[in-house]
Amino acid sequence: MQNLLIIALFAVCAITAGAQETEKKSKKELKAEKEAKKIEETKALAESKMFVFDARTVNPMKGSSRTLTSEYDVKITKDSIYSHLPYFGVAYTASYGGTDSPMVFDQPFETCTVEKTKKGYTVEVDVKNGSDKLDFSFYISENGSATLSVSSTNRQSITYYGDIVKAGEKNK
Repeated sequence: MQNLLIIALFAVCAITAGAQETEKKSKKELKAEKEAKKIEETKALAESKMFVFDARTVNPMKGSSRTLTSEYDVKITKDSIYSHLPYFGVAYTASYGGTDSPMVFDQPFETCTVEKTKKGYTVEVDVKNGSDKLDFSFYISENGSATLSVSSTNRQSITYYGDIVKAGEKNK
């Protein structure tokens, strides 16, 4: 009788241990599937040239990096760019009496190119905002994190860090 009880106890322990290993393995598989899905979504967003860049941090040429506490973004559509970003830096020329950020506008872009790189994508967008010509360079990793460098003819360059998402799917 005691032997039967011991054998039954070992059987229950073995089944429980096997179930735990299966659960751990399935978590790894789920994580790998989730990463693969994110890579495919990022690829589709970059290649379609339709995405939203959610800025989290800004790094001006002079001064220290700043965490953004409000929602700032850049929306790219098939033919235009909507920019709502703060600007910290030196302006070489500025409009008289202007108080708006030079990085807040909605304009059709001149060119938009996508290039596959080793670790992600590079999206280059050239836009003219009044008398200023802006070059937006998005460096997008496969997992969706991105760096945006903006060069201007009238201002110092500035860099933003954040993520790209589908339009309407904000992560904040």
